[in-house]
Amino acid sequence: MPYEIAPIAVRASLLSGLSEEMVIGHYENHYGKAVRALNDVGRELAALDAAAPPNRLGRLKQEELSLLGSVTLHELYFANLGGYRRAGPNSGLGRPDWREVPDDFTQEITAGFADTDTWRREFTAMAQSLASGSGWVVLTWSRRHKRFLNQIAADHTQAAVDSAPVLVLDMYEHAYQMDFGANATAYIDTFFRNINWEVVLKRIKAVRENQPSPNEDPSWTTNVPSLSVEELAAQIADGTGVQVIDARQRNHMSLHPDLMAGATWRDPDRIEEWIGELAPNKPVAVYCAWGFDVGRNVTKILMERGIDARFVRGGISAWYAAGGAWVLKPTAG
Repeated sequence: MPYEIAPIAVRASLLSGLSEEMVIGHYENHYGKAVRALNDVGRELAALDAAAPPNRLGRLKQEELSLLGSVTLHELYFANLGGYRRAGPNSGLGRPDWREVPDDFTQEITAGFADTDTWRREFTAMAQSLASGSGWVVLTWSRRHKRFLNQIAADHTQAAVDSAPVLVLDMYEHAYQMDFGANATAYIDTFFRNINWEVVLKRIKAVRENQPSPNEDPSWTTNVPSLSVEELAAQIADGTGVQVIDARQRNHMSLHPDLMAGATWRDPDRIEEWIGELAPNKPVAVYCAWGFDVGRNVTKILMERGIDARFVRGGISAWYAAGGAWVLKPTAG
């Protein structure tokens, strides 16, 4: 079964010091490429003849391991970003009792480190050691030894056996070069400013209690029907006549005039003006930029009017990460 693109788990426009252009480009290009390459290797393995040389099988399995690690680490990295504005910008700065790291994490990290400062100092130094190089810095929980460990995962693979990642920092240059150039230290400091500690603590709770990993897909909901970009591509290929609506807001379209091939842009603030143009006997797929709110809200309204509508999880960004085709929005319309 092919691996699907996971919707980006962070609202990149709300990050502090990490540009939306850099983060979304990282997701669409590098993460998307890893997922597509992993599926390519899977198809090669499925088609491999029983008489194939063992070294070819070994090479493919090594590639599969590295790519699977890249896919997973990218998903974890994006999901543990986004904490900056959750409590309000600079909500605690200047207060004597303010701490960048929450007290709950401070208590947890003692299962492996003397205190939070010791942990952060080591984590930061490990990240700086990868400047101008490549790799990941990962805080993991060892299930076997019941303690936290900082680790470097080079080539997306090296990690202690039976350890679960709870905090991930991407130190490949493409993760920061657009905004920071060669100043990796500034990137590392900015990363700490943007950690979503709520996500980190949920991961810690799950792994320490031997529970499944938390669902970190912000576009996931059971209240409004949805489909993945892979499911949408299959519908388009089947020729079922699905009507694809680009429901990104007008200000977003003025900055990003590209849209999914075959889609029609419609202003989400003017649904009453265009809803009558939809064919009532054909399904509708609605997407926005990232699949957070707009696509779901438009879909809900269409459903209330009796239209068979679904929103696209991950929005157009997930479509691009999957390698989906695009066109420029017509000048008129």
